[in-house]
Amino acid sequence: MRQLTRLLVGLLMISMAAGCTNRRWGTCALVGGLAGAAIGGGTGAGLAAGYEKHGGNDNDTADTIGIGLGSAAGGALLGTLLGHMICDPEEEAAPPPPVAQAAPPPPPPPAKGTKIATIGGAQFDYDRADIKPAGREVLATAVKVLRDNRTLHVVIEGHTDSVGSDAYNQKLSERRANAVRDYLVRQGIDSGRITTRGYGESRPIASNATPEGRAQNRRADIIAD
Repeated sequence: MRQLTRLLVGLLMISMAAGCTNRRWGTCALVGGLAGAAIGGGTGAGLAAGYEKHGGNDNDTADTIGIGLGSAAGGALLGTLLGHMICDPEEEAAPPPPVAQAAPPPPPPPAKGTKIATIGGAQFDYDRADIKPAGREVLATAVKVLRDNRTLHVVIEGHTDSVGSDAYNQKLSERRANAVRDYLVRQGIDSGRITTRGYGESRPIASNATPEGRAQNRRADIIAD
């Protein structure tokens, strides 16, 4: 009988252990174990009393005591497992690891003909090709675009107002375009990626009749090529 009890207990443990892996052991298991032990112990005591009533000998009495103890132990185990499975809280699943987000693709290079930056009249003195500090701030944008797009080529177009002769303004527009190119090269941009052109006073964007208009016409445009 004791061997049978051990076998039942072993089978019970194997069959129910799989259902306990997702729960935390808590008070339900404890209460169930106590209740199961009491029920099993009571069952064993009943069996022992039955043997004694029917005149069992000393060996039978020892067996019934063993059965009672085994019943109490089996009841405790069964009650513990059932209490655990029925109402002990379930383990919270670990959150999945964060998924690494791919870096956003870089923006496409500017299309051909796109104006990247303009150094206007406020950044060029009258009759001069030198770039003022404010003009260098404007050129920072062009430098970044060229650094981010290593295969991009640009054309720098120089322009003037209408004051002076055509020949003089042509040379001045070329000097302005070259001044912008030289600044970009000093910032690490390959000179082979830069083409310069001077248009003199031939492409005004405002009236040359006013100082404000002439200031707008004194410029250098950086254009994607």
